[in-house]
Amino acid sequence: MDALLSWRPSSWLEWLLLYILPGAVMAIFILFIAWRDRPTEFVRGITRLLSKETSLVDRLKEFLIYCFAISCVLLGWPGFMIYYYRHRIDEKANQAWQALPDFDCAPEYLVSQVNPIDAEIASYVVDPLGAVPPLPFGHLNAGWVNFLSDMTDDADEMWSFYIPKGGKTGKYQFETTSETRGYARVRDGKILAEFITERD
Repeated sequence: MDALLSWRPSSWLEWLLLYILPGAVMAIFILFIAWRDRPTEFVRGITRLLSKETSLVDRLKEFLIYCFAISCVLLGWPGFMIYYYRHRIDEKANQAWQALPDFDCAPEYLVSQVNPIDAEIASYVVDPLGAVPPLPFGHLNAGWVNFLSDMTDDADEMWSFYIPKGGKTGKYQFETTSETRGYARVRDGKILAEFITERD
């Protein structure tokens, strides 16, 4: 054990072997993943039925491709490691972005802070024919109640918002085809929910 710990490369060949050791571990890992994810015997049988028989030349080409890929991993493993970690970081960032709620409203469209009671008073619609229920926001009252029920934190604020026609909305920045008005639940400058009252 002491001899192994005190060993130092003394020739270019030993340095080369030391360099490609991490690449060899990576290549073994990649080959294991490929073996683990190989098609089942049933799938291979179906593939043989639906396609022409694999010739010796095709198998030789496949073998050469594997050899070339392993050589690339052995010699270029630092680049593969950098790519792998960058890919993981980008993948996590993309997952975090996908998990974000997709609201029409954005901070730049917030107009002013509103008292929920004042919003309810201003939202009553008087319909002499009785087609609209005498409730805040009429037919949209159930949505309004759900919107209010989520305002449980003392830091929550209600803001009115206005999105002009042609404004960019949502995570995908779609261009609106109409004017949009409503209310947003905001905490520490972050939009947590929205209630759309009007699209013109």
